[in-house]
Amino acid sequence: MIRIVMLIILFMIMAFTLVANMVSQKTGKPGVNVGREINRHLKSAVGGAERLAPEFGDAINRVDAELSKFAKKEGADTATGDDVKANLNLSGADFTAAQAPNSVFAGVQVNATKFLGALLDGASFEGATGAGADFTKARMAGANLSAAMLPEADFTHADLKKAAFRAGDYAGANFTSADLTGASFSAANLSKAIIAKAFASGASFIDAKAGGADFTRTDLRVARFANAELRDAIFHGSDITGADFTGARLQGADLSGAIGLAPEQLAAACGDASTKLPQGMSLQACE
Repeated sequence: MIRIVMLIILFMIMAFTLVANMVSQKTGKPGVNVGREINRHLKSAVGGAERLAPEFGDAINRVDAELSKFAKKEGADTATGDDVKANLNLSGADFTAAQAPNSVFAGVQVNATKFLGALLDGASFEGATGAGADFTKARMAGANLSAAMLPEADFTHADLKKAAFRAGDYAGANFTSADLTGASFSAANLSKAIIAKAFASGASFIDAKAGGADFTRTDLRVARFANAELRDAIFHGSDITGADFTGARLQGADLSGAIGLAPEQLAAACGDASTKLPQGMSLQACE
């Protein structure tokens, strides 16, 4: 860059000298000494470059330092990325408000681990294990928790739209006020789980083991409970309009206060004498 600047200056000097000498010949004034002018301007240019060089050097050093910090930061993110988080023991760790969408926590141990308010959309906890993990108010839309063993986990007020809990163990887990719209609990263990005041329209509970589960005041419109084990489950005040109970076992379940229940929804389900139904409805006995 300095060479280019100097060549431009040299060209300008030569052009200026040529014009000045032509004028001097016509006016009789002394001409310009090209060598002296070039030397003077080169010294000035070099001096300016010398003065600028430290500033340019400092600027480059600052850029290098910032790039180094950025690289270290990227390296830190990578160090806690997919391969490292997988199969780790994170029991007791606190990830409150962590920003980790699409991260992989496959196979991690999360006994009493805190994920309060964490951003975990699209994250994978497939095969994770641990009791009492806290996901209160976490954002986990589209997350994969299939085959996870997380009994007594707390998902209160969590965003779990279209999340997958297939074949996992969530016995005693708390999903109060969670958004479970379109979520899948197929073949999951939800024994004595609390799914009260939640939004679970279109959710799948096919083949789920949900004995004693509490669905009080939950939106279960067009939810699927085909072949689900729902012994002693509570549906008081829940909206089960269009829900599919084909093959469901409802011994001791309480549907007496359910909203939107139609007789045809129970035609292929079964129960026993302890099953509570709205007045005028009946149910075949389970074999």
